[in-house]
Amino acid sequence: MKELYGTLIIFFYFIKYPLVIFLPVGYIYLGYENNTIMNVLWLTSLILILKDWFFPYKKPDNCLGVKK
Repeated sequence: MKELYGTLIIFFYFIKYPLVIFLPVGYIYLGYENNTIMNVLWLTSLILILKDWFFPYKKPDNCLGVKK
């Protein structure tokens, strides 16, 4: 299960932006057939991009070298 989780993290870290940009291009201009799996991956990537924009990652205080 750890391998699958790690693979999905790497996949969506590197592939989400190109997938969101180029899948509609492939459907509209290149004539790709509609694919349900790619649509699900595209929607998941879009949700992750929106999450990154609206809820940016903040480092905890203990990672910044601040001692309490």
